[in-house]
Amino acid sequence: MMIKRLFITLILLSGTAIADKDTVINNLERFFGTIEKEDIMDSPFNGVYEVIVYNPVDSLLVSKDGQYIIQGDVVDLTTRKLLPISDKVKLIKATLINSINDQDKIIYKADNEKYSINVFTDVDCPFCRKLHLGMDKMNELGITVKYLAAPLASLHPTAQSKMQKIWCADDRNLALDNYNIDKEVPDVDSCNDPVAEQLSLSKQLSVTGTPALFLSDGTHLPGYLRPDLLFKKIKQTLGQ
Repeated sequence: MMIKRLFITLILLSGTAIADKDTVINNLERFFGTIEKEDIMDSPFNGVYEVIVYNPVDSLLVSKDGQYIIQGDVVDLTTRKLLPISDKVKLIKATLINSINDQDKIIYKADNEKYSINVFTDVDCPFCRKLHLGMDKMNELGITVKYLAAPLASLHPTAQSKMQKIWCADDRNLALDNYNIDKEVPDVDSCNDPVAEQLSLSKQLSVTGTPALFLSDGTHLPGYLRPDLLFKKIKQTLGQ
């Protein structure tokens, strides 16, 4: 098994050598916004803190003197695996997603639900369409899909206005199905739709591409997965 090459970039933040959390906070806040002391924790590495930041939500490895950030993949040479995402980061992400009321999502519920995933989608994203066309199979496998809006203006400049109309339709599921099948945009009046709010949340969650799938524990699975492979990945990740 090949080990992915490890890139560690050390970024000089300050010349100070004072080993306390206040120094870490002072050096990081100008780049990452407000940081609380309870979000600075010991990491598996001697002399290195794990620091949780919120805009966007992420986990940083920072030297305890506040001087260096470790960037890039970190590999455990005994297991030959990447250092896993912090459980606290996953919990924060799950909590943020769950703060969106299900009434503001477009939900395709499995009759025999085993797993529930939240998916940030863009109706003009080809891989989002491919994922959607596998909905019957996902539901058959027991996967409930809850859609949130994340139109990527840089790639699809008209997607947001289309998604606002879909979210304002009397039957959102039918409207989304129709758009994925024949690009039919519902002729509806504007409403107090949640598209902009969900797009903002996607950015806070570091979503830069769609589809972006989030499991119930906050694990982010970027990109398209075939229904059977998705089911297998969910089962492996959640250990159920």
